[in-house]
Amino acid sequence: MRVVSLESSFDSAAFARDGFAVVGNAVSPPLLAGLRDALERVQGAVPGLPPELLERLTFERDLPEARRGGIAASEVGDAIFILGDPVAFDPLFWEVLRQPALVSAARMALGVRDLAAHFMNVTIKHRRFGRAIGWHRDYPNGYASPAASCFVRAMLCLDGMFRDGGATAFIPGSHLLADAEVAEPAPPGGWQPPESDVVVVCCDPGDLVLIHPKVLHGGGMNTSSSPRRNIVVQIGDAAMPLRRVPEQETVAGHRLEAV
Repeated sequence: MRVVSLESSFDSAAFARDGFAVVGNAVSPPLLAGLRDALERVQGAVPGLPPELLERLTFERDLPEARRGGIAASEVGDAIFILGDPVAFDPLFWEVLRQPALVSAARMALGVRDLAAHFMNVTIKHRRFGRAIGWHRDYPNGYASPAASCFVRAMLCLDGMFRDGGATAFIPGSHLLADAEVAEPAPPGGWQPPESDVVVVCCDPGDLVLIHPKVLHGGGMNTSSSPRRNIVVQIGDAAMPLRRVPEQETVAGHRLEAV
């Protein structure tokens, strides 16, 4: 297993070869701080949220204990694992879709100029019990997927990523197969690749990780004393409609234009 830190401009050749790439310093420090504050406000407001917002949240307590190391649901309180449709909670999250670094990298990765958002969420691995995410591909998926793998996922790292914090790991080159060859988005349960095939991506707060939809990736638990919070955006070729537009995704279909 290799641990790498990538802090450079988007490298289209590396993305094509490996299935992932990192853009360093993709957002300004004030925006990064504002997004973290907005997320903290949502977490703190959970007890008083109305039903239409509560149903956009996936709570850690409602998920299996196995992927958080057996830690009981009673110990995790109101901790949010996935904050869905974040723009419904705070309009500041719209700013993510306006960032030149995001728009430029997605255009280069997809080879098209006209882009549309499919969904946005915030995936949270809380300190000490943040759950592991098993090996999987993002294409195909039953949530928001066009008929072809003409999309990417971008993770804006609010806290940075490091190995014991549950950083995302990849198998470089595992995306180099035709769409028709991807029979299942995930290997059999419990499958683990040889450690020599795995690259763990470490990055700083404000860095952006671009993920090819067919690259195998996952991540371990956050056993550290710091949170690992990533804003995840799926972006596709605007000319390729989704098979099904997911409900409660305010950003779905939004055209991306950098400002």
